[in-house]
Amino acid sequence: MSPFAIITIRLAPEIHLGPVTLAWHGLTIALGILLGGLYAARRVRRQGLPPDPVQNLVGLAGLGGLIGGRLFYVLEHGGPLLGTRGFTFDGGLILAAILIVIYVRRTQLHSAYLDAVAIGLPLGVAVGRLGDVINGEHYGARSMSFLAVRNANPDALTPDPRFAYENGGLYEVLLGALIFVVLLAVQRHVRRPGDLAWLVFALFAVGRFFEFFLRSDSPNLALGLNNAQWTSVVLLAVVVVGRTVSARRRGPAAATPG
Repeated sequence: MSPFAIITIRLAPEIHLGPVTLAWHGLTIALGILLGGLYAARRVRRQGLPPDPVQNLVGLAGLGGLIGGRLFYVLEHGGPLLGTRGFTFDGGLILAAILIVIYVRRTQLHSAYLDAVAIGLPLGVAVGRLGDVINGEHYGARSMSFLAVRNANPDALTPDPRFAYENGGLYEVLLGALIFVVLLAVQRHVRRPGDLAWLVFALFAVGRFFEFFLRSDSPNLALGLNNAQWTSVVLLAVVVVGRTVSARRRGPAAATPG
């Protein structure tokens, strides 16, 4: 493969504006949360539901993402609990989902809110992970494939700015974008409230299982699979069991509001 096929990024991980320093990672995450929340609010508004609760749900998603992501990372890799680098997507997803479900049940919100936030999630991930691409985070092996990324800035996190590597951040961007497109295509055909949320979990679990064959930032666990892949297997099993149980409790599918 020609070296001209790789993606070259020369941006520094941080932007220095006089005394103010902004990190691309933080900027893209904030933008991703904003866009995902705006889409979720737009969806519930079109269904005739008040959009105000979406703000609380998005806030819980952000809080769960930060705390759960850091906790899971520390369990995997060790290190101090308080830190600004080192977050695991699965841990953030799990804790965010738990907090959101508890909030929806306690406030007796319609399950359509779960679906709305769930659809906004992959959009937020696709945008938020752009900072990882710029930083050179979650890199894998050296590569010359058309999706390989060379972070030419010496402050990037890849081992050597002269070479391109498999980029886990880019895979997350592509996975989030693909899941969002799939959800837009099938949402009209999913009639049972809550099923879109289950679908989001399933698609992320399957996508990340295969993605981690190309990444090297998760420790090996057993049977040739790493922690992230085993987590994906467990999440997929939870989706199958959880969706089956919730479907039996709710009975026949019903149309969502609007």
